[in-house]
Amino acid sequence: MLYKRFDDKLVIRLKKGDRLVESIREILEKENIKAGFITGIGATDDLQVGLFDPNTKEYKLKSYKEDLEITHLTGNISNKDGKLYTHFHITCGRAKSNDSEGSLAGDAIAGHLNEAVISLTAEIFVTIIDGEINRIYDEDLGLNLIEF
Repeated sequence: MLYKRFDDKLVIRLKKGDRLVESIREILEKENIKAGFITGIGATDDLQVGLFDPNTKEYKLKSYKEDLEITHLTGNISNKDGKLYTHFHITCGRAKSNDSEGSLAGDAIAGHLNEAVISLTAEIFVTIIDGEINRIYDEDLGLNLIEF
């Protein structure tokens, strides 16, 4: 992974084999980022996403081991109990050749990003917020909510 800081922005380039969430968190901790938001694009061939089940208050995870285009990565950066807390969502396109011309039409896979291994590269932009955003666990919802 490579990155460079520009005032209140970070530009990150992940390499083949980098773990997306793990790499971003490593950079955020190194730079002591307490609040912000991210956006990005790239490619993965090993993805784990989830959807939150309000009945069980757990994420139901699903893994994909195929070539996927990361068409949109978004998320936020905050703190919970004095530690870095990241919350990322991802949308990936998957190719399927199903027409007579052999062109690639895409299906989308989306959800809460648990982890993704980069297959080619990823380009991620972080906007740093000058301040601190904290989270507190909400018993009723089963989620860690932003608290001011």
